[in-house]
Amino acid sequence: QALAALSEVLQRWGCEVARAADEAGARAALRAAPAQLWLFDYHLDRDDTGVALAQRLEPEFGAVPCLLLSADGGAQVRAAVHAAGRSLLAKPVKPLALKSVLDRLLAAAAAAR
Repeated sequence: QALAALSEVLQRWGCEVARAADEAGARAALRAAPAQLWLFDYHLDRDDTGVALAQRLEPEFGAVPCLLLSADGGAQVRAAVHAAGRSLLAKPVKPLALKSVLDRLLAAAAAAR
């Protein structure tokens, strides 16, 4: 439900959204259409993390701005996201905070090109 709600918010803002339930789905979606930004939960199934997933996807799809979402506000999560050079946003996600972070990440990526 949370994924569907987040997708709906992003689509209302004019974003094209590809949803994936796992790494294979993410790879398939990225092969079908490259993404300007990745948005992952920090905690994934089978003790995986969004940080690790992004690191596995980068060799094939390039360095893409990536925002991690987490309801876990612990120091370990913050440190892992920071060490990976990623951005973190706490859940529940506030739409204005999400918009601000997405705009900042996309602007920084455009300036780096």
